[in-house]
Amino acid sequence: MFLQRKNILVIIVVFIIFVSAIVLPAYCQTVDNTFEQLKSELQKEGVSDEFIKSTGNSVKKMLASAAPAADIKTVLLDLWSEGVKGRALKNAVAAVAELVGSGDNTLEAAKIASSAAHKAEAEGLSGFGVGMRVKKAVQERKAYLKTLEK
Repeated sequence: MFLQRKNILVIIVVFIIFVSAIVLPAYCQTVDNTFEQLKSELQKEGVSDEFIKSTGNSVKKMLASAAPAADIKTVLLDLWSEGVKGRALKNAVAAVAELVGSGDNTLEAAKIASSAAHKAEAEGLSGFGVGMRVKKAVQERKAYLKTLEK
């Protein structure tokens, strides 16, 4: 009986690995293709390669979370038009990606991150202080989203 359970477990593990080997590359390729298309659209809008490169990982996370590419494009164009750069840019897009990964709407997530950053800047904070405020806003929003799930 023990051997039968062990054999079934091995079969299940092998099956999961087999299915993952088939499905995962195709899924990643879809994200990469969508990212390349989005990148092209942003470049046509005048967005710099540096801006796109610095947001790439977070954008791919949002695409993998099934966020609409059009919404991501809107968020990135808003940040571009506001002149957000460097660490602030990476943190803002990472915050949005974190919320999207938790099931939040892309545009709503962007509003929350942007609002927290603007409030912190209005209070005279910069750099690390702004990042901490955005992080706190993200954690509060994630907690709120969890209460909605229940």
